[in-house]
Amino acid sequence: MNNMLVFQTDFGLVDGAVSAMYGVALSIDPTLRIFDLTHEIPPFDTFEASYRLIQSVPYWPKDTTFVSVVDPGVGTNRKSLVALTNSGHYIVTPNNGSLSHLNRTIGIKEVREISQDTWRKKNLESNTFHGRDIYAYTGALLASNKISFEDIGKEFPLEEIVVLEDMYPEIKDDSIEGMIETLDVRFGSLWTNITNNDFEHLNIDVGQDVDVEIYNGSNRVYKAMVKYASTFNEVNIGDPLLYNNSMDCIGLAINQGNFAKAYSIGTRFPWRIILKKV
Repeated sequence: MNNMLVFQTDFGLVDGAVSAMYGVALSIDPTLRIFDLTHEIPPFDTFEASYRLIQSVPYWPKDTTFVSVVDPGVGTNRKSLVALTNSGHYIVTPNNGSLSHLNRTIGIKEVREISQDTWRKKNLESNTFHGRDIYAYTGALLASNKISFEDIGKEFPLEEIVVLEDMYPEIKDDSIEGMIETLDVRFGSLWTNITNNDFEHLNIDVGQDVDVEIYNGSNRVYKAMVKYASTFNEVNIGDPLLYNNSMDCIGLAINQGNFAKAYSIGTRFPWRIILKKV
């Protein structure tokens, strides 16, 4: 491990929950370097937790330990895991879907089930704050090399990792149907689960128009011919464009505008986007 520990939660920063996690970690090793990914995940939103992990994890040094706590099933029989990714990062998290995007994109090499009887900070026995009592504690022990990955517990079957639904787009001969996974929140761009590799199946070159449809359930809320561009300034201000976003997926935006607000677009089920070759 490299003594780096990164926290992500849905706790927010208006109370002392995150600070308590810091305190537990630093009581293990005051030399730990602790960072925040985000604490603004919408409450209980395991999909968002999964997405923000893949947005961040690959860009951290190998052997960094992440603790992701979005845990609507806290205190139940859901499993607590430490996953080792193919990129060499460690993720401490409940088995509730938060590993889905990492599993899809860079892959999970091995998983260990946390032995909660062993790796729980003494005198902290809450059934509703495992983020402090188990995850921050285990993450700090791992990041500081006080325990090994193998010490965590027994090996957990990869096929039993909970994976969220609709992770992959449907690719046809002349079209791709995908999901609007999230918004580039500040700018209102739509970020899909259609990867650049998926999009290549349509054989569309930069500068060509694409037939774009967006549905909310069975209701079509948007249809237009949209230019596939490599940069925003390849279209006029106020015009839409398709582009490759920073996640290596297809995004849909308005140059210097807010696509989501302009067309009242939401994310995930039942929202769908269909791209067709002209």
